[in-house]
Amino acid sequence: MKRMLFLITLVLWGQSLSACGQMAHSSQTEARQVGDIQAHRVVQVDWRAQLAATQKQLEQEPNSSFLHGQAAVAYDALGDFKSFEREIQTAMRLDPRNSMPCYMAYAVYKRKRLTDKQTSALDAALKIDPDNPFGRYEKASMLEDAQDFPNALKEYETAQRLLQRVTSDRNNLQKGRWTYIDRRGNHYDVTQEELQVSNDIVRVRTDIQDHR
Repeated sequence: MKRMLFLITLVLWGQSLSACGQMAHSSQTEARQVGDIQAHRVVQVDWRAQLAATQKQLEQEPNSSFLHGQAAVAYDALGDFKSFEREIQTAMRLDPRNSMPCYMAYAVYKRKRLTDKQTSALDAALKIDPDNPFGRYEKASMLEDAQDFPNALKEYETAQRLLQRVTSDRNNLQKGRWTYIDRRGNHYDVTQEELQVSNDIVRVRTDIQDHR
Protein backbone atom coordinates (compact mmCIF):
# COMPACT_ATOMS: atom_id res chain seq x y z
CA MET A 1 0.00 0.00 0.00
CA LYS A 2 1.45 3.34 -0.99
CA ARG A 3 2.32 5.66 1.81
CA MET A 4 0.62 9.05 2.12
CA LEU A 5 2.61 12.22 1.59
CA PHE A 6 3.97 13.31 4.94
CA LEU A 7 2.65 16.85 4.64
CA ILE A 8 3.89 17.97 8.01
CA THR A 9 7.46 17.70 6.73
CA LEU A 10 6.83 20.65 4.44
CA VAL A 11 4.30 22.61 6.45
CA LEU A 12 6.60 22.66 9.45
CA TRP A 13 9.05 24.68 7.37
CA GLY A 14 7.42 27.67 8.99
CA GLN A 15 6.20 26.09 12.21
CA SER A 16 9.56 24.73 13.33
CA LEU A 17 11.24 28.06 12.70
CA SER A 18 8.76 29.97 14.80
CA ALA A 19 9.27 27.41 17.56
CA CYS A 20 12.97 28.17 17.51
CA GLY A 21 12.19 31.85 17.84
CA GLN A 22 14.56 32.76 15.03
CA MET A 23 14.05 34.41 11.66
CA ALA A 24 17.13 34.10 9.46
CA HIS A 25 17.49 35.67 6.08
CA SER A 26 20.77 34.38 4.68
CA SER A 27 20.50 31.26 2.51
CA GLN A 28 22.90 29.30 4.69
CA THR A 29 21.15 30.08 7.98
CA GLU A 30 17.70 29.48 6.52
CA ALA A 31 18.81 26.08 5.24
CA ARG A 32 20.10 25.14 8.67
CA GLN A 33 16.77 26.08 10.22
CA VAL A 34 14.77 24.25 7.56
CA GLY A 35 16.74 21.15 8.51
CA ASP A 36 15.11 21.27 11.92
CA ILE A 37 11.87 19.98 10.41
CA GLN A 38 13.40 16.52 10.27
CA ALA A 39 12.80 16.22 14.01
CA HIS A 40 9.05 16.22 13.21
CA ARG A 41 8.27 17.91 16.50
CA VAL A 42 4.67 19.03 16.82
CA VAL A 43 4.51 22.35 18.62
CA GLN A 44 1.65 24.64 19.51
CA VAL A 45 1.76 27.83 17.49
CA ASP A 46 -0.36 30.94 17.78
CA TRP A 47 -0.75 31.37 14.05
CA ARG A 48 -2.33 34.81 14.24
CA ALA A 49 0.55 36.06 16.34
CA GLN A 50 3.00 34.33 14.00
CA LEU A 51 1.38 35.99 10.98
CA ALA A 52 1.40 39.40 12.64
CA ALA A 53 5.10 39.05 13.46
CA THR A 54 5.90 37.96 9.92
CA GLN A 55 3.91 40.82 8.39
CA LYS A 56 5.82 43.27 10.58
CA GLN A 57 9.10 41.86 9.34
CA LEU A 58 7.86 42.03 5.76
CA GLU A 59 7.41 45.76 6.17
CA GLN A 60 11.18 45.93 6.60
CA GLU A 61 12.04 43.22 4.07
CA PRO A 62 9.27 43.09 1.46
CA ASN A 63 11.44 41.13 -0.99
CA SER A 64 12.23 38.26 1.37
CA SER A 65 11.07 35.01 -0.21
CA PHE A 66 11.62 33.29 3.11
CA LEU A 67 9.25 35.63 4.97
CA HIS A 68 6.58 35.36 2.29
CA GLY A 69 6.87 31.59 2.69
CA GLN A 70 6.40 32.01 6.42
CA ALA A 71 3.30 34.10 5.81
CA ALA A 72 1.97 31.44 3.42
CA VAL A 73 2.34 28.74 6.09
CA ALA A 74 0.48 30.88 8.61
CA TYR A 75 -2.34 31.68 6.19
CA ASP A 76 -2.70 27.99 5.36
CA ALA A 77 -2.92 27.12 9.06
CA LEU A 78 -5.60 29.80 9.48
CA GLY A 79 -7.61 28.47 6.55
CA ASP A 80 -7.09 31.51 4.30
CA PHE A 81 -6.34 29.74 1.02
CA LYS A 82 -6.49 32.84 -1.17
CA SER A 83 -3.86 34.60 0.92
CA PHE A 84 -1.78 31.41 1.06
CA GLU A 85 -1.67 31.31 -2.72
CA ARG A 86 -0.74 34.97 -2.97
CA GLU A 87 2.13 34.59 -0.53
CA ILE A 88 3.50 31.30 -1.85
CA GLN A 89 3.41 32.58 -5.42
CA THR A 90 5.30 35.67 -4.26
CA ALA A 91 7.87 33.47 -2.51
CA MET A 92 8.39 31.47 -5.69
CA ARG A 93 8.71 34.61 -7.82
CA LEU A 94 11.26 36.21 -5.49
CA ASP A 95 13.47 33.10 -5.29
CA PRO A 96 12.93 31.19 -8.53
CA ARG A 97 15.90 28.88 -7.94
CA ASN A 98 14.61 27.56 -4.63
CA SER A 99 12.36 24.50 -4.91
CA MET A 100 11.13 24.57 -1.30
CA PRO A 101 8.27 27.06 -1.88
CA CYS A 102 7.16 24.89 -4.81
CA TYR A 103 7.01 21.85 -2.55
CA MET A 104 5.09 23.86 0.05
CA ALA A 105 2.53 24.74 -2.63
CA TYR A 106 2.49 21.12 -3.78
CA ALA A 107 1.74 19.86 -0.28
CA VAL A 108 -1.21 22.19 0.19
CA TYR A 109 -2.61 21.56 -3.28
CA LYS A 110 -2.34 17.83 -2.73
CA ARG A 111 -4.17 18.09 0.57
CA LYS A 112 -6.93 20.07 -1.12
CA ARG A 113 -6.98 17.69 -4.10
CA LEU A 114 -6.34 20.44 -6.62
CA THR A 115 -4.71 18.08 -9.08
CA ASP A 116 -3.79 20.55 -11.82
CA LYS A 117 -2.16 22.96 -9.41
CA GLN A 118 -0.53 20.09 -7.56
CA THR A 119 1.02 18.84 -10.79
CA SER A 120 2.17 22.31 -11.80
CA ALA A 121 3.85 22.94 -8.45
CA LEU A 122 5.63 19.58 -8.49
CA ASP A 123 6.80 20.07 -12.07
CA ALA A 124 8.14 23.51 -11.15
CA ALA A 125 10.07 22.01 -8.22
CA LEU A 126 11.56 19.27 -10.41
CA LYS A 127 12.52 21.78 -13.08
CA ILE A 128 14.58 23.60 -10.45
CA ASP A 129 16.08 20.43 -8.98
CA PRO A 130 15.53 17.33 -11.15
CA ASP A 131 17.74 15.21 -8.87
CA ASN A 132 15.50 15.38 -5.81
CA PRO A 133 14.39 11.79 -5.10
CA PHE A 134 11.51 13.04 -2.96
CA GLY A 135 10.06 14.92 -5.92
CA ARG A 136 10.65 12.05 -8.33
CA TYR A 137 8.91 9.66 -5.96
CA GLU A 138 5.93 11.99 -5.63
CA LYS A 139 5.76 12.32 -9.42
CA ALA A 140 5.76 8.54 -9.72
CA SER A 141 2.98 8.28 -7.17
CA MET A 142 0.84 10.79 -9.06
CA LEU A 143 1.38 8.95 -12.35
CA GLU A 144 0.48 5.66 -10.71
CA ASP A 145 -2.70 7.16 -9.31
CA ALA A 146 -3.53 8.25 -12.86
CA GLN A 147 -2.84 4.64 -13.99
CA ASP A 148 -0.02 5.79 -16.24
CA PHE A 149 2.00 2.77 -15.19
CA PRO A 150 4.87 2.90 -17.74
CA ASN A 151 5.78 6.49 -16.85
CA ALA A 152 5.20 5.83 -13.16
CA LEU A 153 7.70 2.97 -13.39
CA LYS A 154 10.27 5.26 -15.03
CA GLU A 155 9.89 7.80 -12.25
CA TYR A 156 10.13 5.17 -9.50
CA GLU A 157 13.29 3.80 -11.12
CA THR A 158 14.72 7.32 -11.36
CA ALA A 159 13.90 7.90 -7.70
CA GLN A 160 15.61 4.64 -6.80
CA ARG A 161 18.79 5.64 -8.63
CA LEU A 162 18.81 9.04 -6.95
CA LEU A 163 18.20 7.46 -3.55
CA GLN A 164 21.29 5.31 -4.04
CA ARG A 165 23.34 8.50 -4.15
CA VAL A 166 21.85 9.53 -0.82
CA THR A 167 22.41 6.21 0.91
CA SER A 168 25.96 5.95 -0.41
CA ASP A 169 26.89 9.06 1.58
CA ARG A 170 26.87 8.34 5.30
CA ASN A 171 26.89 12.09 5.97
CA ASN A 172 23.25 12.12 4.88
CA LEU A 173 22.21 9.80 7.70
CA GLN A 174 20.83 11.97 10.48
CA LYS A 175 19.28 10.53 13.64
CA GLY A 176 18.66 7.25 11.87
CA ARG A 177 16.92 8.84 8.89
CA TRP A 178 18.14 9.40 5.33
CA THR A 179 18.17 13.01 4.23
CA TYR A 180 18.49 14.49 0.77
CA ILE A 181 20.03 17.96 0.83
CA ASP A 182 19.59 20.10 -2.26
CA ARG A 183 21.96 22.77 -3.55
CA ARG A 184 20.20 25.42 -1.51
CA GLY A 185 20.67 23.43 1.67
CA ASN A 186 17.01 22.41 1.99
CA HIS A 187 16.56 19.09 3.79
CA TYR A 188 14.15 16.35 2.65
CA ASP A 189 13.59 13.22 4.71
CA VAL A 190 13.66 10.39 2.15
CA THR A 191 13.80 7.46 4.57
CA GLN A 192 10.32 6.23 3.68
CA GLU A 193 11.04 6.49 -0.03
CA GLU A 194 14.25 4.47 0.40
CA LEU A 195 12.38 1.76 2.29
CA GLN A 196 9.42 1.61 -0.08
CA VAL A 197 10.67 2.25 -3.61
CA SER A 198 11.74 -1.33 -4.40
CA ASN A 199 8.27 -2.62 -3.52
CA ASP A 200 6.72 0.16 -5.58
CA ILE A 201 8.73 -0.87 -8.63
CA VAL A 202 7.68 -4.51 -8.27
CA ARG A 203 4.03 -3.51 -7.86
CA VAL A 204 3.99 -1.24 -10.92
CA ARG A 205 5.77 -3.81 -13.07
CA THR A 206 3.05 -6.28 -12.09
CA ASP A 207 0.39 -3.73 -13.00
CA ILE A 208 1.99 -3.28 -16.42
CA GLN A 209 1.98 -7.04 -17.00
CA ASP A 210 -1.64 -7.30 -15.89
CA HIS A 211 -2.74 -4.60 -18.35
CA ARG A 212 -1.14 -6.22 -21.37
